[in-house]
Amino acid sequence: MRRADVLAVAVRSVMGIALLVTLAAVARSAYATVPVVVDGSRVTVPRGTEVRDLVREYSAARPGDLLSAGDRRVLARGGGRPIQALVNGGAARTSAIVRSGDVVRTRSGADIVERVVVETRTIDAAPRVIGEGPLTSIVKAGDPGLELRTRGEISGDVITSETVREAQPCVVRRTPLPGARVVALTFDDGPWPGQTARVLEILGERGVPATFFMLGHRVKLTPGLARSVAEAGHAIGNHTYGHPRLDKIPTSRVQQEIAGTNGIIRSVTGVRPQWFRAPGGHLDDRVSTVLRAEGLQSALWTVDPQDWRDDATADSIAAQVLSGVRPGAVVLLHDGGGDQSATIDALPRIIDGLRAQGYQFVTLDELQIVRSVW
Repeated sequence: MRRADVLAVAVRSVMGIALLVTLAAVARSAYATVPVVVDGSRVTVPRGTEVRDLVREYSAARPGDLLSAGDRRVLARGGGRPIQALVNGGAARTSAIVRSGDVVRTRSGADIVERVVVETRTIDAAPRVIGEGPLTSIVKAGDPGLELRTRGEISGDVITSETVREAQPCVVRRTPLPGARVVALTFDDGPWPGQTARVLEILGERGVPATFFMLGHRVKLTPGLARSVAEAGHAIGNHTYGHPRLDKIPTSRVQQEIAGTNGIIRSVTGVRPQWFRAPGGHLDDRVSTVLRAEGLQSALWTVDPQDWRDDATADSIAAQVLSGVRPGAVVLLHDGGGDQSATIDALPRIIDGLRAQGYQFVTLDELQIVRSVW
């Protein structure tokens, strides 16, 4: 065989081998991959590909987010429902292996809202301080309140809250040292709707303690007001049941007016009165005997602006008190018995004016001497 013929045969052999190799490679490639459709796009993936791999590589869908229960802000990206994959129209496990010709559709996962928890929480109220001076005592123990609230388990955001029980503050009485310039404000004929509450508000704003001489029938009519006086830390005194002139009524009725009112005040407010003020200041030996039997001390006054008069004005009341007070004075005012709007208007000026004169306010309990007879 000629040399040229030998060479031609060799070339044809090499080309045949190359063709066989190429065909084998194509066959292997076709066997090692499978065609699938993902969200409308045709792709070829290695045989053995799982649904989750397909989703990760080709899907634009995303897991849902975890949202706060309050304002729906995102707490965790991808913390919601996972991507949903449908293979040939049906749900499939993420570990399922795709097959040739499978049609895969994906959907983004839904957002989810964090769980909420319901809990109870105690609430403490800031102490209420009345009076002035370095000596302190607790006149009323506080009582924590109770709150029921719903909050996000992860965010901690408070969604709703409801006060089940109001917190009652501890009331701290501050008193001056002996020898200080002190004055006691007293209020008669209450409790009276609207007026007593306004007096308490003014005293509370300025941290002033006072003594309230209550009528038994007014306490029965407005027990909540009577309790509010006690809860604010003020002293409560007995002013009879119906405001009679005690030196003009029988001894049996004197007993009823005083002892009966003591019982009413104690049952409504929990306070046992220590002080008694006779209506109009009218006393006699019979009244004094009843007071001793009831453990009461008589308390009259040293400054009387006659705020009960129809022609009394805030200016006249304030002027008489500010000019009449001396150290240890007891000022007679009224929160009941009729329209006391002039007294209420004068009260802030009285307090501010006496403080400007260097006075500190106390209850009758803290005075060294209280006038008991005329």
